[in-house]
Amino acid sequence: MADVKINYQRLQNSSVPTWLGLVIGSWFGLAWAGLLSAPVGIGFGVAAGTAMGGFLAVPVWGTFWGLIGLGRQREAAVRQHGITLLEPDDPLAQRVYILAAQLGLKTRPWVGVMAHNNAYAIGSSPESALVVIGQPLIDTLNEAEVDAIIGHELGHIANNDMRRMGLARSFQNSLVWYLGFSKTLQRWARWLLTWLSEFLVLSLSRRREFWADAIGAALTSKEHMIAALEKLHDSPPLSAFERENARLMFRGIPGLLFSTHPTLRERRAALNSERFLKRIPVRRQQESLPLEPAIALPNVEDIAYAKR
Repeated sequence: MADVKINYQRLQNSSVPTWLGLVIGSWFGLAWAGLLSAPVGIGFGVAAGTAMGGFLAVPVWGTFWGLIGLGRQREAAVRQHGITLLEPDDPLAQRVYILAAQLGLKTRPWVGVMAHNNAYAIGSSPESALVVIGQPLIDTLNEAEVDAIIGHELGHIANNDMRRMGLARSFQNSLVWYLGFSKTLQRWARWLLTWLSEFLVLSLSRRREFWADAIGAALTSKEHMIAALEKLHDSPPLSAFERENARLMFRGIPGLLFSTHPTLRERRAALNSERFLKRIPVRRQQESLPLEPAIALPNVEDIAYAKR
């Protein structure tokens, strides 16, 4: 593990710019809905009036239900995703705590394991975050590579990515709900009415992976982060669960315009060039704070449930 302490206070982690972009995107979607509905008999004046009413309603709904949903996300994930929560003295949990301290987080996230060959972090804030590591990762990666993935997920927490992505989906759902689309038509309606924001959200999702990779590399090394990415790239195809929750996952849907994640080639190139890594604020030595009372960093081989 690299002896690095990241200056958490200097991370660019405010979700306000994302929220403002979502408000503007929802307004664009409402205006676009008015134009689409006019030719099919609703009438431009009626459609415009409906859209104008939503200029306040959709941002309010999107913000309110987005925050409510994020607040319930951890409990829902534990209930629905087959996650086993770990006790604080568990060796894997202690690894997460040490890396979180190096990152500068003031609280310890919940830690859990799941059966899928992936990892993710959820929660409305660092104080309520949950880091989930797949059992197959613990079984197949070495300890430095597991640390790199943990650092990546902690990077999402530090960068407030869960709130950004949760609000993005809530705003899009609020728009289609406001315009009266049923739940079965929401995916179609979302693409028809919010195509611009959908592309922007996917772009945000891809970009946040670069930053999370950089934080994982800063806490370990870029070589370990690349090694973890390469091993996962050769893993079996994504399961239905992983594809459904691709935006949350360490390994998601790679590609270009319609993808949630950059390609392996792009992620590896960004790490090798240190395009994002060199922009991670690191504490100067005299600013560095000691880690929490010395907890011996356990090896993956010492974790009971990692043993085959």
